Amino acid sequence: MQCKPLCLGTVFFALAIFFAALPVSSQQSEDWYYNKVIRRIEYEGLKNVKKSDIEAVTKSFEGRVFTDAVYAEILSRIYALEYFEDVTPLAVPYDETRQSITLRFTVVERPVVTKLVFSGNKEIRTTELKNEVSIKERDIYIGARVLLDERTLREYYLKNGFTNVSVSSRTEVTANGMEITFVINEGASTIVSAVQFQGNQVITARKLKSLIATKEKSLIRKGAYQESSLEQDKQAIVTHYQDRGYADASVSDVVQETAFNEKAGRNEVTLTFIIHEGIQYTYGGITITGNKLFPTERLVKLIHLQEGVVFNQTRFQEGLMSIADLYFENGYTSNGFVPTISRDNEQKVITASYEITERGRSHVERIIIRGNTKTKTEVVLREIPIESGDIFSKARIQSGLRNLLNLQYFSAIVPEIVPGSEENLVDVIINVEEQSTTQVEFGLTFTGVSSPDEFPVSLFLRFKDSNIFGTGKTAAADTTLSPDVQSLTLSYGDSWLWGIPLGISVSAGVTHRNLTAVQRFYYADDQEALTGYMNYEQLSFSLGTSVGRRWNPNFAILSLTGGISASVQRNFFDAALFVPADSTIADYEAAWRLRNTLWTSFSVDDRDINYDPSSGWFVSQRLGWTGIFPQPVETEFFLRTDTKAEIYFTLLNLPVTDSWSLKFVFMEYAGLSFLFPPQESLLGETSMLYIDGMFNGRGWMYYAYNYRGKAMFSNIMEIRMPIMPGLLAFDFFFDTVLIKQNQGDLFSNVTIDDFLFSFGPGLRFSMPQFPLRLLFSFAFKSENGEVKWLNSSGMLNATSPQPVFVLSFNLPNR
Repeated sequence: MQCKPLCLGTVFFALAIFFAALPVSSQQSEDWYYNKVIRRIEYEGLKNVKKSDIEAVTKSFEGRVFTDAVYAEILSRIYALEYFEDVTPLAVPYDETRQSITLRFTVVERPVVTKLVFSGNKEIRTTELKNEVSIKERDIYIGARVLLDERTLREYYLKNGFTNVSVSSRTEVTANGMEITFVINEGASTIVSAVQFQGNQVITARKLKSLIATKEKSLIRKGAYQESSLEQDKQAIVTHYQDRGYADASVSDVVQETAFNEKAGRNEVTLTFIIHEGIQYTYGGITITGNKLFPTERLVKLIHLQEGVVFNQTRFQEGLMSIADLYFENGYTSNGFVPTISRDNEQKVITASYEITERGRSHVERIIIRGNTKTKTEVVLREIPIESGDIFSKARIQSGLRNLLNLQYFSAIVPEIVPGSEENLVDVIINVEEQSTTQVEFGLTFTGVSSPDEFPVSLFLRFKDSNIFGTGKTAAADTTLSPDVQSLTLSYGDSWLWGIPLGISVSAGVTHRNLTAVQRFYYADDQEALTGYMNYEQLSFSLGTSVGRRWNPNFAILSLTGGISASVQRNFFDAALFVPADSTIADYEAAWRLRNTLWTSFSVDDRDINYDPSSGWFVSQRLGWTGIFPQPVETEFFLRTDTKAEIYFTLLNLPVTDSWSLKFVFMEYAGLSFLFPPQESLLGETSMLYIDGMFNGRGWMYYAYNYRGKAMFSNIMEIRMPIMPGLLAFDFFFDTVLIKQNQGDLFSNVTIDDFLFSFGPGLRFSMPQFPLRLLFSFAFKSENGEVKWLNSSGMLNATSPQPVFVLSFNLPNR
């Protein structure tokens, strides 16, 4: 039998398909990549999309075992970014052993937005509209975002009183990418010309106007009409009445009368709120049933209303929520709560019943961390004092969130509590947004040309990574190069050892200083004649280590730390020519000397976040003993004690926009320090307490440098106003500081003339990566009842306030 050409072609085509399919079939039959560890995820075809943007959602899958479910989740996350029109996956061996795989995705990107055009806008500027839309030039084009931006622009116009606005968009594909044009028909604007009220007898129209967001047009208000605000205004009025006992109060209607102002080219509307006040009720108490876990008396006390007082709806609802929270806090997340309100119109009394259905405690099924691309999951989990299988506790989760904020690894932390796979099981989801944990600072400071032999520039370089490779460990290097100081310090720290919050830190450094000290000249008969200044050099090598343990009860963070700092140093000067007034300087010139300090500290921290608190308090006590080996190995022996206390509370937090609030935070700090040297023991001036002018007694750095003693009290009060929350704040400070030669004089021999005062405004960078303060200080003190001001040259002879610029650091107490 002969095969015709068509038959032969069919056979060859079938054979070609068969052989082409062989490798795929063989590979599929092996399923070699299943249950293999994903070592790497690669991308091909990226042009405008940043690799880091994709890795943010896929990096966490590296190290996981490949399964259908894992593969589907990776692919869904990539597509959810909406950056790509097509994604082609491929699994290839990671190495020759084929025991692990590399996932390679070949992508086809969506076009880039090359131009944004706004057409038809006359009353609102293009720059304002560009700030409102989410899509920007050079972004990847996503059609859904354009539709959302259309809605955003409409809402922005409505917010500004353009009630007849319409917004549409059109796109054009060019050789360079996508051009987007928003077409706007503004229509006439509408302003509120008058706000009126009808039916109000007990509350004045002036008070009601102050409650609502809708405002009449005036010299300082645009008066833009926003229909969407009317429901909020009605609720604000009703709530105000209900909190004053008028539980049946309502706003039945808002009558709108609109007229067109041809001269102004706009609509003007008069709004009339129709109010029904009703009668005023008093509170007659509550009956609680079904509660077995907590006594009724305890639950009733959570409702802060006394029987017989005017009924307050908001306070009553807050009390019911407090009862539910009490159960929730103790792990009962699936209870039922049914309130019933009864009104006695004749007696004008409101009573309530609250039926509670108690169910079993909820347990944590899973704790899921999302959004951590660098920080390892176990580093996050260890800061949350709750584990899978534990009874759910809101307080413990809040304590964990505070711990995570204090790490300073994340710019945002959002928790979610969702039902688990069975009744009385919940999943705790912690969504985090990482921020940079690496600080690199390099700077130059011009120090002047007072001496032609001095190099007039100081250089410094600081590097710190507080989350090395996402492990939670810290490494830092700090170097300074200036005419007076040259130093290098290296440090390393780990806050978790053996699975518990037991931290260790080690540091080592070398420092060379050019210093000045008071010297004394003598006559031949050893009688002192004159005093002056001498220059000398100091070289020191230091080594320090510490160990600390942290506990996290619900009310605060407790820390106990101890350590040792050791240094060997020597001073260099010509002892035949100079006799320093401080004998310890001469001791360190005769030979290399050791200087060792053993210290311990304990702190209790209730601040909501330690580097920029808005509420809470902090107290700490530190003890340090200097001098371990007897003379002449060491020359100084003394005990130093430092007691510190801080308190913070928010004075005002008034929302101004959707993203910014006018906020004022009050802070007060008090510090008390003492030195206790053994009797007849030497204590050098450099070891005494002094006013640094940067952290205490700000502004007094030059005048008060020689104020030294064995006792010091420092008090700081600040009013803080965040300008850019988490970044920048405006502060106003008032400092008081006192130094005494003897410890007892701090309590028994003090007058107003002993205090140094300073106050002034400043800017504070509240982000941990840039902890600087820029202050203007006005410093003064009293002398015999007369106020004397510090001038800009550091002399106490000014008759009026003069500002002194202070560069300080925003370092939290820990």
